[in-house]
Amino acid sequence: MGLWSVLAVGQGFLRPDGTGSFELYGVVSADDSDSALSKAIDLAARHWPEVAQRHRTADSEAVIHAEEINEVAFAPGMEVDVVDVSWA
Repeated sequence: MGLWSVLAVGQGFLRPDGTGSFELYGVVSADDSDSALSKAIDLAARHWPEVAQRHRTADSEAVIHAEEINEVAFAPGMEVDVVDVSWA
């Protein structure tokens, strides 16, 4: 298990104020980069339910693209398994 820095972009998510996009970023513990992205998305969906739209139907236009996923070394004070989402 390693630590992964994740940056992803979501597009086409329905929100109360219209269709939105977002940047998701954080550090998670996972076995590999695919697991890290999946975990980051699941963590984000806990706080921002709109993020879960990506899983609702095959017809959904909501997509999340990985921009950058890198394995990182632990640093003192680093928050792990924490993500943030900035909506645009």
